[in-house]
Amino acid sequence: MAEQNSNVQLATDFDMAPDAAERRLTARVFQAWSKSAGKSFPRRSQIDPTEFGLDWANCMMIDLDPVPANSRFSYVGRALRDLSWPTFERQPISECLEGSLLYLVAKAIPEIAQMKEPLSFSGAAFHQDADILYRVTLLPLSEQGTKIDGVLAAIGFREIGAEKNVGIAAESISKDGPQPHGFQT
Repeated sequence: MAEQNSNVQLATDFDMAPDAAERRLTARVFQAWSKSAGKSFPRRSQIDPTEFGLDWANCMMIDLDPVPANSRFSYVGRALRDLSWPTFERQPISECLEGSLLYLVAKAIPEIAQMKEPLSFSGAAFHQDADILYRVTLLPLSEQGTKIDGVLAAIGFREIGAEKNVGIAAESISKDGPQPHGFQT
């Protein structure tokens, strides 16, 4: 079932789009990115939000800077925004709240820039007043085809019910919500 937020239907990584053969949001976004990529990394201008449908609400784009803390969000989907901390266009990743979904993605930026290939990871977090399980796929973007200068990220998540919390380390989820955190420059 897709989440409801402000009367807009949002996809989650555990939902199935009506016409999609693939269940996982991150895999569907990867397929659309691959189609845009061809034989190289896609440029930002090749990323067409309409190709992602409802999944676009669970995507973000980051323009990379040689100093990772100076990298900036160029787009943050509605499902990924933290209601307690407004995300503004072109906001530096160094202003992410520690423990937020945006923070978890931002921590992986140096790795994807170095690896020059898609990167996926998953875990538990706290988002919009709920414990969640999440899955992230980071997809490199390049204006010139070789140097990674941007990232398209897809984040699927679902709320964890109290009965499913057994086995998740308490320290991995902050009950106080995200806390401000500065990145090293």
